[in-house]
Amino acid sequence: MELTFIGAIQVLIGLALFVAGSVEAMFAFVLVSAMFGGSAAILLPLLGNSSIPPVQFALLFVAMRLLVPGAGQMEGVGRALRANGWLVCFVVYGVALAFIAPRLFAGQIEVTPLRGKVEARYVSTLAYIYAVRPLVFTPQNLTTAVYLLGTLVAGLASFVASGRARGRAVLVRTLAVVGMAHALTGFASVLLKGTPAEAVLLVFRNGSYAQLDQSYLGFVRMTGLFPEASTYANYGMLLFVFAFECWLRRIDPRWTGPAAALLAAALVLSTSSTAYAGLPVYAALVGVRALLFPGALPTDRAVWIGAAGLAMVVAGCTVMIWHPSLADAFSDMIRHMTVEKGETLSAVQRRFWAWQGIEAFLASSGIGIGPGSFRSSSLATAVLGCTGVIGALTLSLHFLTAFGPLRQSTWAPVPDPALSTGAACAWAMLMGIAMTSISSPTCDPGTDIAILGGAALALRRRQQQQAAVTMAAPAPLSSPLTAPSIALSPAPTPFMLGSPPPTRGFMLQEPFVLGAELEIA
Repeated sequence: MELTFIGAIQVLIGLALFVAGSVEAMFAFVLVSAMFGGSAAILLPLLGNSSIPPVQFALLFVAMRLLVPGAGQMEGVGRALRANGWLVCFVVYGVALAFIAPRLFAGQIEVTPLRGKVEARYVSTLAYIYAVRPLVFTPQNLTTAVYLLGTLVAGLASFVASGRARGRAVLVRTLAVVGMAHALTGFASVLLKGTPAEAVLLVFRNGSYAQLDQSYLGFVRMTGLFPEASTYANYGMLLFVFAFECWLRRIDPRWTGPAAALLAAALVLSTSSTAYAGLPVYAALVGVRALLFPGALPTDRAVWIGAAGLAMVVAGCTVMIWHPSLADAFSDMIRHMTVEKGETLSAVQRRFWAWQGIEAFLASSGIGIGPGSFRSSSLATAVLGCTGVIGALTLSLHFLTAFGPLRQSTWAPVPDPALSTGAACAWAMLMGIAMTSISSPTCDPGTDIAILGGAALALRRRQQQQAAVTMAAPAPLSSPLTAPSIALSPAPTPFMLGSPPPTRGFMLQEPFVLGAELEIA
């Protein structure tokens, strides 16, 4: 085990916050650590050259801060365990299966390992694409189990921190700053490519991952502090949706607005198929919400979005006029990363990896062959193949509970900032699930999705508790000489100036907790 310089810095910061910092400050420390996706805090050469990323290492200090005797956080941790009950079930089952299933089904199925090569040398390209070996227990089963535990700790810590008085503000401001930093490091990775200053970014990309610096038709692929363009765009998409939803709902717009704008520009220029698939899908979701739910898209926000779209059209036309070859090259790159992507060897290999999850699910009779047993390219098939029916059911219930599809605040802005921020977390979590469903190599949903899910649960429950306290407060006694008030009918108002019509359909008014009866007591 080798502690890197990033891990050493984290030790100093983590110990300082453990001694003198608040839970919110420790939570912000975790959020900042998540942006170092291509870094390693600890190197583990004996475990298949694995490494522990900074965000997982930071969670160790968070766990210490929450569980140390005398910290006064055990009640909050208990509430977090109950609220994240389905995630607890998924992780406990997954960790147990990571050690049992590879031995139980050893040699009964051939899979592509999560890390490492099957052969020292391949005889052909097809042999490399379809390379498999018999199922055995590997160090990746252990490391994936550790990552699953980190995901659980992230969800619990997010619930505890977001439920505190200053937790919501810390979450919004920190993610806005992290989003702007993520976009700026992405621009820097392109502008500094091939210059001596590029070494500054390479210092932080010290993880034991395949650090890919690719280009296509002269366009440098944006990586930032992440190992490759797809993981950079995946994390950037999650931050963009959160910042945009907060700006749409008027949550700290001076912070979330610039963050959303910078992240949108970075995603457009990232040359990543993940970004070019995620942006249209999210735009379609926002459009459908605006059509189906009155008030989902405020007028002033629609004007800003229209102005931004018009500016992009003008910029594109200007480039086409003054530099047509650049416009042609950019359109060719977009076509290659989207339409033609499905015909590449990489796409063929990813489809084969994704199908392995279905084969593992059938071969294990729905039990699963254990997290870390094979490499996938989809969170959905990885969960099915690794954890079977139980894992897929518990994780789906956790996502459904955190998203809250029957909540009014999920679909339209509401005045309460806690509910609005919780809805922003829910939509960012949903897009994170969508992105990992076409890119994740393991069944671990990741700390980012767990953090957003925990925050969504905490913020909505905090508003419900406040509403319950307000309703339980005794009403002031009226004087015996005071005549009872008479409810007067409001005067009619003009059609265009009247109050908005009541919500249509099956929308339930806040507060409402979807799946509260499903909590694990």
